[in-house]
Amino acid sequence: MRSNLERRYRALLRLLPAWYRAEREEEMVGIFLADRTDDLDLEHGWPGWGETGATLALAVRVRLGARRPAGTVARLLGLTGLLGLLVAAAQSWTVTLRSGWAVDTQGWWFDLAAVAAFAALVAGRRALGRVAAGLLGAMGLVPVVWSVAVGFPPWLTLLWYAPTCVAAVAVVAGFHREAPPVPRVWWAIALTGLVAGGASVLFAPGLSSTTVLAAWLIAAVVVAAFRPWSVRRSVPAA
Repeated sequence: MRSNLERRYRALLRLLPAWYRAEREEEMVGIFLADRTDDLDLEHGWPGWGETGATLALAVRVRLGARRPAGTVARLLGLTGLLGLLVAAAQSWTVTLRSGWAVDTQGWWFDLAAVAAFAALVAGRRALGRVAAGLLGAMGLVPVVWSVAVGFPPWLTLLWYAPTCVAAVAVVAGFHREAPPVPRVWWAIALTGLVAGGASVLFAPGLSSTTVLAAWLIAAVVVAAFRPWSVRRSVPAA
């Protein structure tokens, strides 16, 4: 007869895909219960925070693995989102240099985080890329929290920063330690996007919601043109 603690462990393991549970569930439950033999613990105990966190991280790695479609989509969404921020940065700096406006310090930090995250991921430094993307997402949430505090409609601010937050989440979730390397073609994609972003505001009077929308459109078009998901990677012989 199963104890309450075993039932709770099995409920926790439902975070994992069914095919993975079919292969590993009994083994994992046995490991979890190996040192928890007290009758009171078996009746009233719960999975530990460390076990819960490790299971959640494993579920993300398995569901967003190298050969899983969801993982491919998450990584493509994350890189495309960062590219959109790079294009927007190119627009901002082009307008600033052309008109002599004062530098927007808040925007400068966004630009720096986006560049650091994108460059680190393409260079293979995924841990650094995830940290930079996490900071980027946190900076995107700050204005939302502030709008709630001052009474400004938070959904408007959230809508404005939603692409940044979505890109950050996609990067942090998709580029785990078992994710495949990023194709080097993303360097060319970034260069093309930066040039297109700067060119898109050469004759614009300034930055606006239209230029921001144009940044995301440019990013999507550039990625679609290069089709980085179709780049084949050589697999070394065993």
